[in-house]
Formats: sequence, C-alpha cells, structure tokens
Amino acid sequence: MIPFTVKLVPKGDFEKISIQMPDWETRFPSLISQRIAIKYRFNEMPNLSKEIQELLVEKQYVHLTLESDLDQHFLIPAPK
Repeated sequence: MIPFTVKLVPKGDFEKISIQMPDWETRFPSLISQRIAIKYRFNEMPNLSKEIQELLVEKQYVHLTLESDLDQHFLIPAPK
C-alpha cells in the first residue's frame, strides 16, 4: 500500500497506534475491522505486516502521509 502525500492533516478523529503499546498487535486489526481512522508515526510503527496490509486493502483504507512531516501517517477508511 503506497501512501499519498497531503499538505494538511486530514479532518476527523484518529486513534493513535504504536508498537510501544502492549496490545498493538490485537488493537491494530481491531481498529481496521471497525473501520476507524488511524494515525501513527513511522518511527513508532516502521513496518506494517502483510496481514495488516491485506486487511487495510480488504476494508478499503486510504494511506496518507503529511508532506511537512513524512513520519506522520494516516489510515482512513474510504467512504462506502
């Protein structure tokens, strides 16, 4: 999943995810399954597993990065 670069932070509420969270491995797929908008910093979540990437595609998420801070990533469910 290749991210699109945007100039402004997308509108809306985002759940933050990080590998520093003890339950991130179960929380991340749960947020995706619920189609909740997610944000993370690349240095806190350097790799998205194949399973996570497949789930993001299945649930039709859009992956964005912030032009002024390429470390900041946003995962947003596409409107149905």
